[in-house]
Amino acid sequence: MRAPLIGSGCLVSRLVRSSVLAALGQLLLGGGPAIAGPIGAYFLTAGDNGVNWIVQGATATFYQQNQYINYGESAVAVGDTVRTLHNNVFGTGGFGSQYTLTGTYTGVNFPYPLSGARFYDGTRDASRNYSVEFVSGKVYMMNLDWSNPVLLFDTGFGSNNAVGITYDPTNNSLWVSQWDQTGVKNFSLDGTLLSSFSTGFDSITSLALDPADHTLWMGSQLNEGTFYQFSRNGVPLSTATYANMTGYNTVGGEFAFVIPEPTSGLLVITGLLGFSGWRRVRA
Repeated sequence: MRAPLIGSGCLVSRLVRSSVLAALGQLLLGGGPAIAGPIGAYFLTAGDNGVNWIVQGATATFYQQNQYINYGESAVAVGDTVRTLHNNVFGTGGFGSQYTLTGTYTGVNFPYPLSGARFYDGTRDASRNYSVEFVSGKVYMMNLDWSNPVLLFDTGFGSNNAVGITYDPTNNSLWVSQWDQTGVKNFSLDGTLLSSFSTGFDSITSLALDPADHTLWMGSQLNEGTFYQFSRNGVPLSTATYANMTGYNTVGGEFAFVIPEPTSGLLVITGLLGFSGWRRVRA
């Protein structure tokens, strides 16, 4: 993964920027200390290294990927299991894998869904997976086993400029991050741009929305092992750095999809209707 992505921009300038990205992150956050990390379990793929990570709070643990051939697994979608796709750097396909939420390989593999495509990150809703194709910037919808890709829309990011993607259940939309620029953009499922913000850094990876607090987390290939938290309005909230993740190129990232609970207002209305019905029956 590292070679083709760095090849999409200027290697020298990226290496120079990597030395100042941590300082930039602290500047964005007003110089405050790093927090203990995400509330939910943040599932990350490091295909270059052949491992997957689970990050939660101040803890980061890893386990070996099943398919570490010509690089490893990258795109990831998480529900009651973790489902990955092969990196496909060389366009030769390869299989993704299924794991339990604690990292045990289940024996299930997933063929690559689209010949020649390069999917580096993924996400899901209740019934479908999604990914954004790196070269074209086009977003695809698939079955939960990554099969049957259907083109949804073009992000308009241009060539070699789309990596991260995550589903937002609060408005049934997708967040997609740019690679050679600093933008994170929110699209409806028909491709309408809903909102956007700038992170202040590029080479964004492992974009994911934590359903525990509805905040966005992401990394950057320029500062491996550090992750940045933003509100959905683009306000920088915190950073979390894990010393044992330095040198691990985590490109795919996702939290487990959680079906949204009814709002409190809806619960109240439902309760009142039920109570009213009970009164009528007894009358």
